[in-house]
Amino acid sequence: MIPTKSDNTQKPQLRTKLFDGDKGSITHQIVELFAKHANTKGIRAIPMGDLAKELRISTKTLYKNFRTKEDIIYELVVKWEKRVHKPITYYGDDLIEILRTWLKIWIDNDAQFSTEFWTDLKTDYPQLYKVYVDSLYYRIETLKIKVAPYLKEGINPEFAWQAYFILMTACSQAKTFETLKMTREECVFEAFDFWIQGAVDLKRIKEAVVSD
Repeated sequence: MIPTKSDNTQKPQLRTKLFDGDKGSITHQIVELFAKHANTKGIRAIPMGDLAKELRISTKTLYKNFRTKEDIIYELVVKWEKRVHKPITYYGDDLIEILRTWLKIWIDNDAQFSTEFWTDLKTDYPQLYKVYVDSLYYRIETLKIKVAPYLKEGINPEFAWQAYFILMTACSQAKTFETLKMTREECVFEAFDFWIQGAVDLKRIKEAVVSD
């Protein structure tokens, strides 16, 4: 799912309210359980009471940790931002592999949650959805800048990137990869390799030295 573009930002907008050193705490368990349910359900279809029951805690304890459902969703978006805003050189110095790594991060995040989750996020929590969109497009714009010098001669850059987004979006949809009897990841990477072969000067990009 590549959402409608919003204004870009260059730094994470949110900070976690959880302590990283306490992964086994009830707060982390609540977030992880909510994420698990969000894989198959929309946000509206995940009652707070059901989370408490499954974790064998009282609703009072749950609400002591998270006053609202939005507070839990906030932490999911924080985790996404944390992954996205790592320096590009964190992933190595091979630009094609950086592109592939970033693509996998996007696939994993998109596949982690249901279509209903994304719909509810956009409708009911627009500010958090905007943070997600901003962070996604910040990284996309960064990668576009890095790749631009290595597009094949005569290639229209705008056309090349529009074709990229159309391919990635189509191949991430179940109706496409299921028809082709592929997994989402297989289908997206097949499209990525197809695009790279057609749009990028592979000899020059393999010689590139990546810097932030």
